[in-house]
Amino acid sequence: MKKIVCFAFIALLAAGCATDKQTGKSEAEIDYLSAKAAVDRSRYSEATKLLESFGTKHPYSKFTVQAEILRIFSSYKGGEYVLTEVLSKEFVDRHPRHPNVDYAKYMLAMSHYRQSSPAEKDQEQTNNAVGTFKRLLSDHPNSEYAKDGKRRLQLLYNRLAGHELNVGKYYFGKSRFVAAANRFQLIVEKYQTTPSIEEGLYYLAASFDKMGIKDSAKQTAMLLHHNYPNSEWSRKAEPFL
Repeated sequence: MKKIVCFAFIALLAAGCATDKQTGKSEAEIDYLSAKAAVDRSRYSEATKLLESFGTKHPYSKFTVQAEILRIFSSYKGGEYVLTEVLSKEFVDRHPRHPNVDYAKYMLAMSHYRQSSPAEKDQEQTNNAVGTFKRLLSDHPNSEYAKDGKRRLQLLYNRLAGHELNVGKYYFGKSRFVAAANRFQLIVEKYQTTPSIEEGLYYLAASFDKMGIKDSAKQTAMLLHHNYPNSEWSRKAEPFL
């Protein structure tokens, strides 16, 4: 039995190091370059398929990890975001200290980002994207992907704030002022840097006013007026002062 295992190992090693006599390149390098050529021609689905069994075919090649990274890229560019998500997670799990692990984390975040929905719809993937971008920035603050990560994180916050604003206004329109106030309060607490903050403050003040909590309505309107004196929402909140 030991001999069989040994021969199997040698066979795998040989497969990973087999060389084409005409080019002098290993089979692994030829396969990798074929996939890379497909990517260079923007044939991303073809490249993704070519790389599908690369690790199994060439488990000991120096191109194996490069092929994993290339497959993440090609699947993303080909619009296969669920696959990108899976491949990126696998890369991070297998190579937590690899020099390019920040790229895999960035692509994981981008796969969630591309699957996220407008503010009117469910925000599960938006929240997933926020979590993965925050992880990237925490683990790799000096990464070349950090700047874009921060920019996209702000866009995601804008979307989440817009979602809370939409839900809050729905409750407000249904005279469910406690539920509405909870949504607007969340905007004030978590999304102060988003465009929704001014309108959120106005509706929070209006919700307090509707509930008869006049002091809270006045304090919220004062906060709105102090921070955004020229806002149309500040002017609308003047009756609460």
